[in-house]
Amino acid sequence: MRVARILLAVMSTWAVACSNSGDDDDSTGSSSSGGTGSSSSSGGSSGGTSSSGGASSSGSPDGGSGAVCTTPTAVLCEDQVVAELNLKATVNPDLVENTQADGGVFITHVDATAGGFNNPTPPSYVYAAFTDTGLIKRDLSDEAALLSMDWDIAFRRYVIRINSGYSGPSCVNAARMPDATEFDTFTTVPANAIWRTDAYFDASCVFISDGTGLTSSPAAALASYYSYPGCVKMTGNVFVVRRADGRMVKLEVLNYYNDAAQNECQTTDAVTVMPTGSGNIRLQWAFLD
Repeated sequence: MRVARILLAVMSTWAVACSNSGDDDDSTGSSSSGGTGSSSSSGGSSGGTSSSGGASSSGSPDGGSGAVCTTPTAVLCEDQVVAELNLKATVNPDLVENTQADGGVFITHVDATAGGFNNPTPPSYVYAAFTDTGLIKRDLSDEAALLSMDWDIAFRRYVIRINSGYSGPSCVNAARMPDATEFDTFTTVPANAIWRTDAYFDASCVFISDGTGLTSSPAAALASYYSYPGCVKMTGNVFVVRRADGRMVKLEVLNYYNDAAQNECQTTDAVTVMPTGSGNIRLQWAFLD
């Protein structure tokens, strides 16, 4: 692993730039819908570093196609990333399952339960890639994922990361669409979209949280899929995720809990029903091309 990281660091000097440089969590914890980065009225943090409109920081036109990056870039603050996110060296066996709906839309269930809330020894994140046949799991450990461009998105409990910045060596980035955006009718990325990478450490390798008060919850690019008024509440935000090859995916996270618990959270800002099914993430997504 050490040799691989040294080689990757050397390679990164020639790389195309990929970025701008139990269920106790159901109803406890600090109450916040804010966080770092720009926030929408529906709460949460958009997280990450950003660029707006025109060409992205990696040189690919917004809304365009073609590779954004082809060579990995070494992840900075690696020791701090591993420690703060409690990253592991073994592959998480949990599953990713897809159902295809009309219009090329996939409904995907990700088992991100990770042994339950506050598990002191959670497994690795569940890593996956967007493909024409669904969101396909990649058998990667956390440590391997820091060196791999073979994934787009990763899940563990309420944290969702993308392969860029401090999460991985690729240049996957994401933009949150305006508050009124409806997933079903959305087809075109605005010219002024603000594209973000996973930038949740500062230049001194100090961790930047998403402001919810939940443990080790980074200000990642997709962090504002939820707010935390006392439970993990869906904001309804629609995102566009741009892969390293330039293809774009529209995405909305629908559930963190089972339906009964999520409905209670959405309407009362608390969860009392048991079991809650926390960590069973359900999302809808589709390619925009």
